[in-house]
Amino acid sequence: MTPKAESLARYGGPEACVRLLEQSRREVLGLLQALPEAQLFARPAPETWSPAEVLEHIAAVEEGAGKVIRRLIKGMRGDVELPPPLPSMRVREDGRLLAPPPTEPKGGLSRAELRARLEAVRSRLLEEVGENQAVLSQTPVYRHPFWGDLTALGWLQTLVYHERHHLNQIQERLGGGS
Repeated sequence: MTPKAESLARYGGPEACVRLLEQSRREVLGLLQALPEAQLFARPAPETWSPAEVLEHIAAVEEGAGKVIRRLIKGMRGDVELPPPLPSMRVREDGRLLAPPPTEPKGGLSRAELRARLEAVRSRLLEEVGENQAVLSQTPVYRHPFWGDLTALGWLQTLVYHERHHLNQIQERLGGGS
């Protein structure tokens, strides 16, 4: 396990991750509901995503990670081979990580569409995790572009980190702290 991956262990096992994900999703949905249209869809700067775009990105990342988790579980059972590793993360000149192209927001989703997408990907993830909690840490590893080689549990832990990171980011941009 890489040092980066070891830092994910602070999120605990599947049950702890689910609790943390439920807490952060309540906050995300509360923010989505509370933000006025102007704030939800406005970009603070030309190269900075709007809160709506960040939420779309959260859903895209969760959807992709959910697919990896499902594939790792199937791979453990011998039902499927793992795909080639994902490319390494791209980095901006200022050192910040760039989202992989499939997780970049496309924009144009309404508040209701964002909520529906966030709820749908979370529901599917929680169902998969609930059905397979006992084996999440026993799956083969698959390389995460930032965190390195991770089991399905590691991929779940990245989602805890990711959602909290972007929730804090939105709150800071709106002047609400973390």
